[in-house]
Amino acid sequence: MSLRLAIILMLSGATLDAAALAGTAPPPATVIGPRKVPAYKLESVEISGSTRLSSKHLEQEMGLVRGTPLDDTMVMDTRSKLLGLGLFKSVILMMRKGSKPGMAKLIVEVEDDDTVLSDWALGGELGVTLDDSSVPTTDPNAAPMDYRLGLIGRNLYSGLHRGSLTLDLDGTGALKAGQVAYGLPRFTREDSQFDAQLAVTSPYYRYLDVLGFGGRGEGLWSYTMPGYGEVQYGAAMYVNRSPNYAVRSFPDAVAGPKVAFTRETRLHSFFPGAGDMTGASILVSPTDPAHSVLEIKLAHTWDLASILFTTLEGRALAVGTSGYAYRAEARADLALGRATQGGDQAALFLRLRGGQDDYQSTHLVGSEAILGLRYHSSGFIAELALRLTHTPAGLAPKSLSRAAAPAGD
Repeated sequence: MSLRLAIILMLSGATLDAAALAGTAPPPATVIGPRKVPAYKLESVEISGSTRLSSKHLEQEMGLVRGTPLDDTMVMDTRSKLLGLGLFKSVILMMRKGSKPGMAKLIVEVEDDDTVLSDWALGGELGVTLDDSSVPTTDPNAAPMDYRLGLIGRNLYSGLHRGSLTLDLDGTGALKAGQVAYGLPRFTREDSQFDAQLAVTSPYYRYLDVLGFGGRGEGLWSYTMPGYGEVQYGAAMYVNRSPNYAVRSFPDAVAGPKVAFTRETRLHSFFPGAGDMTGASILVSPTDPAHSVLEIKLAHTWDLASILFTTLEGRALAVGTSGYAYRAEARADLALGRATQGGDQAALFLRLRGGQDDYQSTHLVGSEAILGLRYHSSGFIAELALRLTHTPAGLAPKSLSRAAAPAGD
């Protein structure tokens, strides 16, 4: 067991407080809410209030085209998607009579979020972790430091291009985890978008963040099915590269076409939004079907009076019928005071995590408990956490095993 004291300072441009999510209520006669209203078809869209994104780009991102049915589900989904961009403080949707019977104009009024940095919606993350066992050493006075740097943009070129870069390094410069991702904006006709990412993670340092493979790369098209979820399709490759980024006994590489489905009803902000997430994917190996990879993920978040937020999450992976891996997490976030629109936010959180891998002769079990405090002000997030972890034996990279071995072994 190792005891970690983590002090993380994060810069975020995507946080939305509870009041911002509620928005400002328009006159009752024009609000499209949960109540049932007569069905209309979209004649045109009028969007106002934003200086960082044009109406054209917003229409393309939301897939708002003439003739789209204007029912309650479509309108509320549109509002959730706009807030989910992380660019706006509030979103108001109204409907007005169109020029012909059965047609209506959709009026969208947005307010730019002042805490979002620049029109490109840039954000970032800088973390410093003190870990007495990050790197094995014979010097009892050594105090290895871990460094985490992340950059993200959700509106690159002011055209809804998205990109992110994350690096997690230890005090010696060794890479614990890294990820680079890029997403193209949605195309109206196909109602689809393209996202690509490359990621590597060391099981020794981040066992519970790895699921079967230490490296992943994929390029996927996404197609939204209104009211149901999102289908993704493309190509992917999962790899285990020894010695630092490999899960013992799992296949060295699996590559082929990938199909996935995700349904998410939660709105991500400083506090986790109430709702659920369901997802499943399959990576088919044309050269060896027995190595095809099936993944499932489930999560649900409860909001208790906007004070206590609890989340249960599980992920599982199976490689053919040869083996499996799973990760489970229970999380509780306790708000410290009521959040006000544009105001500071703080929360205590507790995370309990566990996982297991079984493949051929390999059996690995790990766990982790984290207790911490998070604080948000003007787009900045500071996090102070106490971490207790158990890393499975035998995962240490060979170079670290040699460094930890006594002289003469």
